[in-house]
Amino acid sequence: MRLRLPLLLLLALLLSACGSLPSTQVMTPPTDDNEVRQLLSAAHSAPPEQAARLRAEAAQRLTDQEQPTEALSILESIDKRRLPAELGLDIALQQAELALALEQPDRALQTLDFRTLPANLNNEQVIQLNQARADAFNQLGNSVSAARELISASQMTQDNSLKQTLHNQIWATLRSASAATLRQATQDTGNNFLEQGWFERAAMLAGIDDFGEQQEQLFDWQLLWDQHPAAELPPQDTDSRIATDLGPIPLPGMTQRTALFLPLQGDLADISRIIIEGYITALQTSGGHQSEVVLLDSDDIRTPEQLFHAARVQGADFIVGPLDRSFVNQLAQFPEHPVTVLALNPAQEGNNPPLQLDLSSDHEATAMARRAIELGYRSAMLIRSNNRSGERFEQLLREAFEQQGGSISATLNFRPTESNSEQIRQLLMQDPEIARTMPSRSRSGMSVNVRHETDVIFMATEASDARLIRPMLLYHFAGSIPVMANSQLFEGNPSAARDADLNGITFVDLPWRLAEPSPTRQALLEKRSDTDSDIGKLYALGADTYLISQQLPQLLRHQKGIQGETGILKLGNNRRLIRELSWAQFINGVPQLITE
Repeated sequence: MRLRLPLLLLLALLLSACGSLPSTQVMTPPTDDNEVRQLLSAAHSAPPEQAARLRAEAAQRLTDQEQPTEALSILESIDKRRLPAELGLDIALQQAELALALEQPDRALQTLDFRTLPANLNNEQVIQLNQARADAFNQLGNSVSAARELISASQMTQDNSLKQTLHNQIWATLRSASAATLRQATQDTGNNFLEQGWFERAAMLAGIDDFGEQQEQLFDWQLLWDQHPAAELPPQDTDSRIATDLGPIPLPGMTQRTALFLPLQGDLADISRIIIEGYITALQTSGGHQSEVVLLDSDDIRTPEQLFHAARVQGADFIVGPLDRSFVNQLAQFPEHPVTVLALNPAQEGNNPPLQLDLSSDHEATAMARRAIELGYRSAMLIRSNNRSGERFEQLLREAFEQQGGSISATLNFRPTESNSEQIRQLLMQDPEIARTMPSRSRSGMSVNVRHETDVIFMATEASDARLIRPMLLYHFAGSIPVMANSQLFEGNPSAARDADLNGITFVDLPWRLAEPSPTRQALLEKRSDTDSDIGKLYALGADTYLISQQLPQLLRHQKGIQGETGILKLGNNRRLIRELSWAQFINGVPQLITE
């Protein structure tokens, strides 16, 4: 840095010769340059700003003469705090440059201490100061502190060109640090948001040479830090083949890529595994060679912005998930969905819900109420499990039945540990006609004409409880009242001996468990023992998510819906998919599909 001031020098020399100030001895460095001596002599009697400029010019002349030590000594004698900001910083930068040339970075940092400089530096000047301090820390071998200086500088500008330069410098600095140093930096609780993001980015890529693995690590980082400046304006590294940015992954031709956005660890990981296997098996058995799948761990993605960013990065054009209800509600409140989302739980709020496919029990409650009304049943009793799920199902069924003109006159919260006979008798006696015509005592072989006002008995209990309840209904002369049950009645694997006591009961369930096996179900039956169990319904859910991803235009266009594994699928209110379920009746202990 050169400060050449010939006019100022001439003026200062004249003032020195003609002024009335008392003369004092001027300390000068050992040099044969008379001009340097004259500059320093003039500086001794000049006002502070002029004196600083004269000394800086003298130091520059000494630097040009390859006398850096002498030049540095002169600059250190200048008090920069009371100088104009530009001049004070220029002198400090000149001084630091000399110290670094002498390989004295500690001396440079002392020079660049904010406390020794003018207080009114502007943003551009602070950036220059940060960059110079970073150079000093780099010479000390302290790349983390150097990066902190550059990160601080990056906050001082809105100029993307300058910000890009600073991001490149930050990245180059952190790439020079060891993996151990970077790991230690990530554990510093004093890090701010920007620092932590940069340190984690570098630590995740440290020691990895494979470009593909770098891309995977960088993808994981961007999922967590999508709001970080380094995600919005990634650093560029042209000197080595190192992953720095992630653009959308290109897809060949007509290929569709679906992102399965599910919890891949923790308590829900097993549920996700079943859904994923259902999806993959449906893809394989359908011959979907133009489809690809990527997995996104929902434990790593907290906001819709992060989800859509991850989908863009992975090149996905369809998202299956989330499972989490609160995240579904977040999506429903998010104004724009750049990628179609099929959530696996219903949205409870928000004006822009995603598509929703779920196995919620209200589908069964609605189906039972609708079928009862279609068969002319208006008055009902309900036997349900004595637990919270039973209470919830009662609420759903009662609401659905009453909306269609029916009424539930009595409810039994069944307790299998208490007298089964007495519980059923007390329930039935709430029907006035049964109470009036039922004999006080039943005898074996006794034929009694018991009348009833009740049209149907709804049942929502475990199969083991139902096998206790049905014989008691017969015993108390209520065998002529139709019984309709939810899918809890069927355990999935037919057994005539076990389920003989369920004869006559009709129940609702997924086509997955009642109809002839589809190719997807057959493929899973051959390798999974839980395909037809209650948890196995999740295979059907996964299979239908694949079906919807392939037939979404038809689903949106046709009111009749499409046949899926979980039911006939139709688009309902609030973009939630309605599932029309199948019906079966136990005959000789085995479920028989009702086709009419």
